[in-house]
Amino acid sequence: MDFHGMEEADGVRFSFTIWPTSRLEATRCVAPLGCIYTPLKKIEDSPPPLPYEPIYCKGPGRCILNPHCQVDYRNRIWISPFDGTRNHFPHHYADISETNLP
Repeated sequence: MDFHGMEEADGVRFSFTIWPTSRLEATRCVAPLGCIYTPLKKIEDSPPPLPYEPIYCKGPGRCILNPHCQVDYRNRIWISPFDGTRNHFPHHYADISETNLP
């Protein structure tokens, strides 16, 4: 098995090749189960970056507006999933709606 080739493909390295199928097998594992992920790895055939700057949360979590955030198009706000902070959209998002996204 080519571990380096697998890591080169997606930037993930695991400390195991087969996941334990029972609690008994998990207790018999000598090496801890873990994963190392390289988030900034350049992956071929990945979509290009967006042509605009990200919108950051004003709360302590510093979340970025993403598909997991709750969005209220009528009041022009979005809610951070990390800390629940309500954030207003910037002025250049005045025409945002469910059908008119940036």
